[in-house]
This record gives sequence, C-alpha cells and structure tokens, in this order.
Amino acid sequence: MRWSIFVPLLLPLATAYPWVPRQEQSTSAVSSAAPTCTKKSHAGPQAPVATIYPDTAQGKPIEIKGVRQESFFNNAYLGIPYAQPPIGDMRFRHPESYTYNTSSFDAQTPPPGCPQASSNTSDLVTSEDCLQLNVFTPLDANASSTPLPVMVWVYGGSFTSGAASIYDGSSILGYGLKTNRPVVYVALNYRLGALGWGFGSGFAENNAANLGLRDIKKALSWVKENIRAFGGDPDSVTVFGESAGAISISLLFLDPDVDLFKSAIMESGAPSTTPTGPADSAWEDAYQALLTASNCTNPTQQTTPFECLRELPVDELFAAQTKVEDGIWYAASAIYGPAIDGDLIPESPHKLLSEGKFANKPFITGTNKDEGTYFIPPNVTDEKSAMEYFALNEPFPLSNETMARLFTLYPNDIVSGSPYDTGNETFGLSPAFKQSAAILGDVQFEAPRRYFIRQANQFGNNKTWAYHFEQHTPGSAPQLGVYHTSEVPYVFGIARPEDHYSPLSSNYTETDSKLADSILNYWINFAYYNDPNGNGSGTTNATCWKPHVLAENKNILRLETNNISIFQDDFREEQMDFLNDNYQEFNM
Repeated sequence: MRWSIFVPLLLPLATAYPWVPRQEQSTSAVSSAAPTCTKKSHAGPQAPVATIYPDTAQGKPIEIKGVRQESFFNNAYLGIPYAQPPIGDMRFRHPESYTYNTSSFDAQTPPPGCPQASSNTSDLVTSEDCLQLNVFTPLDANASSTPLPVMVWVYGGSFTSGAASIYDGSSILGYGLKTNRPVVYVALNYRLGALGWGFGSGFAENNAANLGLRDIKKALSWVKENIRAFGGDPDSVTVFGESAGAISISLLFLDPDVDLFKSAIMESGAPSTTPTGPADSAWEDAYQALLTASNCTNPTQQTTPFECLRELPVDELFAAQTKVEDGIWYAASAIYGPAIDGDLIPESPHKLLSEGKFANKPFITGTNKDEGTYFIPPNVTDEKSAMEYFALNEPFPLSNETMARLFTLYPNDIVSGSPYDTGNETFGLSPAFKQSAAILGDVQFEAPRRYFIRQANQFGNNKTWAYHFEQHTPGSAPQLGVYHTSEVPYVFGIARPEDHYSPLSSNYTETDSKLADSILNYWINFAYYNDPNGNGSGTTNATCWKPHVLAENKNILRLETNNISIFQDDFREEQMDFLNDNYQEFNM
C-alpha cells in the first residue's frame, strides 16, 4: 500500500528559495526557482574549463566552460547534457548518449527542470530538453589534481516534480573544504510524471516504463565516464537522494552487477516503498483515464492512442495528467512511478530482496519519525474513509481481511498514533488522522527500509547503517511532527542560518546548525571511507554510528539536537512483520 510521495507545499526544504552566503545577500527579489549559481559572474578569463573525451565524440576533446564562484569557493558547471533531448519522436523512448557536435560547451546557465504538472517552485523553468546535470567542484579541482570522492544527488518529488538546480551543492562542498575532505557534487535531472514513469498497456507495449530510472542510470554512466575531467574519482561515487530519489537509487541495487557507484545514502526511500505492479496491468484504469483526458482514446490521424500521447503538446499532456490525479483522488506517485517491466525491475522488489538478488554495496538508509503525517488528507475522518483513500491508491485492492487486520494492529488510539509521542493531542483533527498517518508511515517507509537492511545483512552485507531523524522543524505545524523531508534542510545547509541567507532559515537555531554539521560529517565520511565514522584519523562525531548487523545488533542512529544516540531498530515489530510478510497484497 503506497500513497503520494511528494514534496509538500510550504515545507522548509531546498525547493522554495536558494540559500546564499551572507556576503552574497542581495536586496533584490530572488526567483524562487533560481539557485545561487544563476549569476554568471567570473565567466570571463577566469572561467574554469574541464575537457572531456566522450565516446560519442570519437575521442575528440570537448571543452566544458563553467562559472568560477569565488565567494562560494567552488566552480560550477551548469546544464551539461548527458543524453540526447527526449523530444519529438524521442519522447517516451530510452535515453541515448549525448552527441557533442561542437568542440566546446557553455555550462554557465542552470538547466531547466523536466516538465511537471505542478511545482512548489511556481516559476521553475521547464522543458522536455532537460536531461542535463550540474557539477560543483572546489576551485582547484581539475583533471590533474588528486581525484576527489563524488557525491551525486537524485531529487525527490513524487516522481512528478523536482529539478537538479533547486539543490545547490555549495554548502556540502563548503563543509567538506572546512573539514579537509573536499568532494565533487553532481545533481541530475530525470523525466517526471507520464514522461518518465508511466503505467498501463500503452507504456508496456512501447517499452516506455521506468524511463526516469533509465535517465538516472544514463546520468551515472556519464559521471563514470567524464567526472575525472572535473577532479572527481569515477571509482569513488556515492549516490544519495531523498524520497523518490532514494527509491530510485535503491532500485538500482536490484541489478547485482551494477557498477555505476560504490555506495549509496537513501533518505526516506527503499526498493519496495512504491507500488511496483506489472507495467502492463497495474493502473490500467489510470492510463485509460489519461487517454480520455488528453482526447487520445480514438485518435483520428495518429496510428495508436499511445502515439497520440507522443505527439501531444507537453502542456496538454500534463494538463491531462493533473486532471486524472485530481478527478479521482489518485496520489501522483501511485499512478506514476516504478513498474515491473521484466528488465530494470524484473520482479517484485520485495521478492528480489528475499532471494538475495541485489548488489552488495555499502549503504545508509533512514526515515523520519512521522513520515505519514503530511500525506493524510483532511477528509479521512474514520476507518471507512481511510479504507476508501487507501484503496484508491493501490493498483490492486487489499482484501477485507487484510484491512481488518491492519486496523487491529494500528487501532484508532490517539496515544499510539502519529505524530508519535504527542499523547492525547488531536490538533483539532479526527483521531483517524493519527491512526492513518501511523499506517501510512510504516507501510510506505519504515517497513520497506527495515526489510531492505535486514535482507542485506541476511545475505552478507554488514556495511549498512540505519538512521531515524527525530528533530522537529522550527515553526512547523505541530500535527505534522517530524514529517517527510524534514532532514533535507540539514543536508543542504538551510538549517545553518549563520552561514546562509534564506527566508526558510530564520527559525533554525545554533543547535540545529550543530545537528546539520553532524549529519554532513557522517555523510562526507561515508563518501570518503564507506563508513560514516571515518577512518579514525579525521573528523569524527561524538557518537560512533554502529552498523546495523542483524546477527549482532539492529543498531539505528537517532538524529536529534542534543540527542544523537544509538537505539535498537525493533519498534512496532509486530506491525511491520505483518506488512513485510504480506508483501504481495501490499504491492511491494
């Protein structure tokens, strides 16, 4: 059972405003979608140049001209194409390696985001020609310098929204430089919604499922081939992401031989987090609804309804997508997301994990304390309306027996509901809110995370670490608790107001800044050493993060201001055992 994995409106994550060092603060209005790197300062003689030799250029050198950002202590190479534009007849097709037709490329302007039905950044520029990425490096990093670990970010957003340029890597680079562990940072775009994650017979027949996942793989292939030119180490790539980005990363593990990265950090996402039914049958009704909303059910000139979708103006396609989502209460990430296609995802992710058919690589996986709260709509007021909501967001409905057992395991008891540890408080909502939020959080996030790490341990991978983020966002609505995406501002610097300006930073305090430092310290240590504790000779946190080792201890790290500590990952064991034991019915 899965529901919408999205970036909630007004949440203090890196999608609403750029964050810039105080010395760069301007009194002029700031575009809500523009990252700090939109300034084309220092694009003259000092502009950095990286020379790549891509296979598609037959070994000829291609100069990539970036932007030198002295105030940020980094170089930014923006909007580098990694695949051919998926436009025209290339819509709904697999990404193809980019063909460089010139000897140089101007990488000084942020790329557009991929088309999306709606966005929390209302003025985000989008285009179907979006398969591009950004690279941030220390000022002195180049092809001749000592190769640095690479951190590649994959954004979340319900598989329907997000963009690489929303996530500026300057804070991550800055912290790495400050602690003598410089890194190279990459952020990539991938196709969204119907363009990247379609379900239904038309997508299956045209081999057009999981295109967004194929984009991510293509981008990582580009990094492996070319990142040395920017000072990065192609053999030391850590891919990290949140929500839909983390889910996508985790799905790459289902190829036991994947060689595109050495390690991964997955924030609120695991292989079985989203419903992964067969591409040809799951959500067929939603696919037919998309055809109807786009007037492609009975095309007059096109040969097939699917070809009608291919030729439809992109604005009309996404207007139809929005109509489908809004008209019957579908959650966006349910009807657009990963599908079992017999190739990238050959079988149910849960089944593949149970059989040990996944890569043995070091990883960090974690969740937030109240993952489910932001996804429960206000008209869920009792078990009946909860059942209706859950049923609409499953490709194949749960049985009455399963629903009954679910409500027994998660009773309508406000004390035990989510947000957790809030006692008898209902926040003016129905008690069913806390009950439904508890169910959703475990089904969608906690149970898949726990199963993933335990199966990794079961099949011999003990370089695995788990975390539980438990810090309330200052100024957030109390009924949300520690909601989905709460950790992202700590990773990207918004929670460090002494170093950055952002309207979203003002509520954070010195203790939040210290927590952000600890998280970045763990993350960068992991990128360097495959161990969040480092190698014993560099910067370490006060709390040793013990690995999750099933045969010994189910260690999980609590991340909270003034309380970074280890506890055992066995909370709500009966409930999550039930969910994981019934993975087929829950479409895992």
